[in-house]
Amino acid sequence: MSTVELSSHRTTPDRPPPHGRLARRLARPGWVIMTLACVYIAIFFASPYLTFNPEVYFQREPYLQHEFALGVHVLSGTLALLIGPFQFIRRLRRRFVRVHRFMGATYVASATSLGVTGLILAPTAYTGLVASAGFTVLDLAMLFTTWTAVRMIVAGRYGEHRRWMIRSFSLIMAGVMLRVWSALYYAAAGVGLVDFSFETAYAAIAWLCWVPNLMLAIWFTRHPADVANAGVNRWWRRPGRRAALSVTDAVAESASSPRSRPSGRLGTS
Repeated sequence: MSTVELSSHRTTPDRPPPHGRLARRLARPGWVIMTLACVYIAIFFASPYLTFNPEVYFQREPYLQHEFALGVHVLSGTLALLIGPFQFIRRLRRRFVRVHRFMGATYVASATSLGVTGLILAPTAYTGLVASAGFTVLDLAMLFTTWTAVRMIVAGRYGEHRRWMIRSFSLIMAGVMLRVWSALYYAAAGVGLVDFSFETAYAAIAWLCWVPNLMLAIWFTRHPADVANAGVNRWWRRPGRRAALSVTDAVAESASSPRSRPSGRLGTS
């Protein structure tokens, strides 16, 4: 892409494109809510399992039979939930690169352990086949998105790396949304809005806790250029510096895009 073409595609800092204004306004409060939810689930729901007290287990017998896998699953899920939100902070990514890389490596290891142990625990899921299938597909998708993100960063495709990491973390958030959907069921059942059992609801929750998350993440990352410049605190910088960094990011993303590389073939379109 030439300098003239790049300048024509650059937006004025003081007048952001209309489709991005709402996203920027919601980014910071959304990040705060997401982070608080992750911390809350990690402290009040996940940490009691690390005591290995059967009295706190959601399913006593299946979990006692797979207690080691359960412990690794809970610990790795807790780490991924606590690390993930801070990987979205752009200032951390730019000023503390080594910290970002260390946290990223820890996140990948945690997500991998979470997915593998999830595959071990999925056949024991509460209510049976439908829930087991939901959690199995969730774990496979978690492993796929996480390691695709790793493959992208190794190839130097930073924008694609961020897209796949957002999708990966949307699946990690299944641990949060499972509790949210369960609470919504009990609230609805308490006021008489639903009359089916929790067992029936849980079979649906096994899918609802991650499918909407992933669909939202795919929608949010549908524009690679927006993701390449994404960050919770992007509006904290001075306009001049924001414009300069946006151009730099655009050049890097263009260079790393497969469409910008020569195909090595002659006579083909």
